[in-house]
Amino acid sequence: MSGFNGRPFKVWSAHRSTKKSLIASSLTELIGKGSAKLGISDANVRVVLEADGTEVDEEDYFSFLPSDATLMLLTPSDKWRPVGLEEAGTDETDYAGHPGAMSERTRQLVHNLKRDVSRIITFSDDDLNMVLAVDVSDLAHELGESSGYAKALQDACQRHLDERQQTAEALDLLRLYHRARTESTYVEPESGAGSKKRRHSPDQSGNV
Repeated sequence: MSGFNGRPFKVWSAHRSTKKSLIASSLTELIGKGSAKLGISDANVRVVLEADGTEVDEEDYFSFLPSDATLMLLTPSDKWRPVGLEEAGTDETDYAGHPGAMSERTRQLVHNLKRDVSRIITFSDDDLNMVLAVDVSDLAHELGESSGYAKALQDACQRHLDERQQTAEALDLLRLYHRARTESTYVEPESGAGSKKRRHSPDQSGNV
């Protein structure tokens, strides 16, 4: 009977390989039905928003989710990843290593991404460039991931840099336009009575 009071949702598996639709009236019901449909154990399953990885761990929060919201079910060994990064395989690669190739600052940035890849949006331009400068095999080794994942991560860094550059260029154009208008000596005539020519008063000689 709970299905008649429920709302429709879509649930993804951790690697976005399987997507199912279901009706649920509570977070507990969604976990139970979603786990069964995806063929995973419902023990310690976490529910997150598929778009940004925000965890849904309270019934009150669940109640405010819109109908047809897309969620992801994660087991204890799974972690949320942005669209595209989950497609990188788990291939094993030979790692020769490049001693001294990664600075301590770069290693710290990579470890931050290893814990939470969404931190990429908090990185400065210099931070992003440091990650881009790392050899793919070195980056994969430091992340404990495949080379495909490391390359996809660098692609995401590059896209983020490009978007920032486009925004900066647009702002520069606006500033130039504003400065040009502010410094211009041309003043547009006002419309209305103020635009009429003023009549000259006659001087003492009677000339106008």
